Amino acid sequence: MPENRAGPGGRVGGGESPPGAALPIEALAEDARSLTPEAFEARHGSGFLMVSAAGGRASKGSTSTHLYLEGEDGDPGARTANLAVVVYPLQPKASSDEHLVTIGRETRHDVVIPDPSVSRFHAFAKSVGDGTFLLQDMGSTNGTSVNGVSVPPRGAGPPTSVKPGDTVRVGQVEFTFTDARALHEFALQVGG
Repeated sequence: MPENRAGPGGRVGGGESPPGAALPIEALAEDARSLTPEAFEARHGSGFLMVSAAGGRASKGSTSTHLYLEGEDGDPGARTANLAVVVYPLQPKASSDEHLVTIGRETRHDVVIPDPSVSRFHAFAKSVGDGTFLLQDMGSTNGTSVNGVSVPPRGAGPPTSVKPGDTVRVGQVEFTFTDARALHEFALQVGG
């Protein structure tokens, strides 16, 4: 499973973690309980890629996230209890002067996805406000897609808009894109 990622200040739930790595959703529960949605967004960012580390519905060779906030009996945790959900904040590293968020397998990137199907420098994202991001592939080997539609490589077309609820595939890893408000609510439900 990917490692924890610290937000600005290098701290999430009291622990240190390398920049760019994923956070288990439980690591955000303390901040979700103690911070307003606005303060949560200020600390962790406005956009996130969520993935299930153990997705029973995933197709062969991929990891997939399917979040069900209510179980069949109305219990919010009943359908998600066995999933190990991790979150990649789409934030530039604290030392970065760029507004772009780089995504790749190498640790120098803002979002580090340690999967062999992810290129060393796979893609980048940029916030355009309202919880929306633009996503551009960097000519990766296995491509990037949003809701099943390929994202054009840089120089071959415009970036693709990504909004909350969209499915984003980076290489063979499938994510659900969400914004800070939805993640804040989800972390509260998971963390009790």
